[in-house]
Amino acid sequence: MNRRRRYRAFLVVAAAFALQAQLVSAGEPAASPPSESKPEPAEAATPALPPGMKQYWFVMLKRGPKRDHPAEEAKRLQAGHMANMQAYAEKGQLQIAGPFMDDGDWRGIFILDVPDRTGAEAMCADDPAVNAGRLVCEIHPWLSQTGATLK
Repeated sequence: MNRRRRYRAFLVVAAAFALQAQLVSAGEPAASPPSESKPEPAEAATPALPPGMKQYWFVMLKRGPKRDHPAEEAKRLQAGHMANMQAYAEKGQLQIAGPFMDDGDWRGIFILDVPDRTGAEAMCADDPAVNAGRLVCEIHPWLSQTGATLK
């Protein structure tokens, strides 16, 4: 292993230990014994965020299992999808959204400013295209610098 790769590996390990130390000092256990049941993601305690960071919720909209809606129904579902996004944007919860421009399984993204996973799940549950099976939501916690914006 060359010197640069060893240094990068060292930095990764050091960062992992620093994060673990931060969690332990914040009252989180260092590790759970294998026999303990782990909480569901929505119930999991949120660790302290690194300084200058804010947590958002990243929602990947993926191609759903039901894409064979008649044209008029597909048009109605798309209009409902857009109206749902507008409603969440007006509440200040949808920070940015948009489609991917290719024809892959990834159809679009949402970046949501909601308190927890339940808020992201609620937006997906309110979306007519998700309810009809045209889209599926994949939800992940996501960090960004506090005050960061797109230009």
